[in-house]
Amino acid sequence: MKNNEGKIKESSEDTPITQWTIDYKKCTVCGECIDACKLGLLDVKNKKIIIIDQFRCSWCGDCENACASEAIVLT
Repeated sequence: MKNNEGKIKESSEDTPITQWTIDYKKCTVCGECIDACKLGLLDVKNKKIIIIDQFRCSWCGDCENACASEAIVLT
């Protein structure tokens, strides 16, 4: 995976290849991101979208693209 500087970001045992966040101020909990994630890494808990496992994320961007409120940010 490439980071913002165009370099390959290496992962370690305690750091996923990519990291992504959900801005809960923007998130409407519509569930479109859950449906878009082919790996099933998103779920709803306590009326919030949660990330189940960042280590398994393939950084495809489907969740980010499905989010109409632009609440998901891949880094």
